[in-house]
Amino acid sequence: MLPVTVVPSLPAGSLREIKRLSKSLAGIARDIQIDIVDGVYVPHTSWPFTQRHPMQSFLKMKKYTDNFMLEVDCMVQNPEQYLDAIVQLEPKRICIHVGSTTAYDDIIAHAYTHGYTLGLAFTNDRALDLLDTYSDDVGYVQLMGIAEVGQQGQPFDERTLDRARAVRARYPELEIAVDGSVNMQTMPALYAAGVTRFAPGSAVAKQKDQAAAYKQLCELVGA
Repeated sequence: MLPVTVVPSLPAGSLREIKRLSKSLAGIARDIQIDIVDGVYVPHTSWPFTQRHPMQSFLKMKKYTDNFMLEVDCMVQNPEQYLDAIVQLEPKRICIHVGSTTAYDDIIAHAYTHGYTLGLAFTNDRALDLLDTYSDDVGYVQLMGIAEVGQQGQPFDERTLDRARAVRARYPELEIAVDGSVNMQTMPALYAAGVTRFAPGSAVAKQKDQAAAYKQLCELVGA
């Protein structure tokens, strides 16, 4: 049986937001997911792409994420151009979005070389065919719980449930993650659909007591 994990997710507006989340969850959460959004792949922009030298700024967060199993979710165009910088943070996972690149083979080779687990993310309007091609090369698939990626606080996209059930039926041993509108209301249905990795955003990061919010979500799915 696949383990169930809750990993707080944050497309940060600033390094200060990452500092606050990491300090709140230190010794409580094992994993943390930082989303980077370049304003090209999707129209929204997150830190560090608000800075003049994005990747130089991105490396400044290492002191805050070193105590976590770091995952970087690359909502960027041509993510391969940033991978050498990202691995300096020693991430355990890197997720790329299908449709953001054509260099899948090169990215897979990079993951093998640098020893991180690679995930493929699919928006709900994108066919899952590429998963059939690369299922042996990736460690997990990430489905999006919202229709428009890159921004927190959006309503849940019900199509995600059918997509999760379809992936679970086809790949019973594959880890399925969901990012976007993951909260107390949606997690039970996602869990029932076969999701085992939950990436809550505003349900943790936007709460006054982030640690308490995280613990409550973990209890909900037995994580």
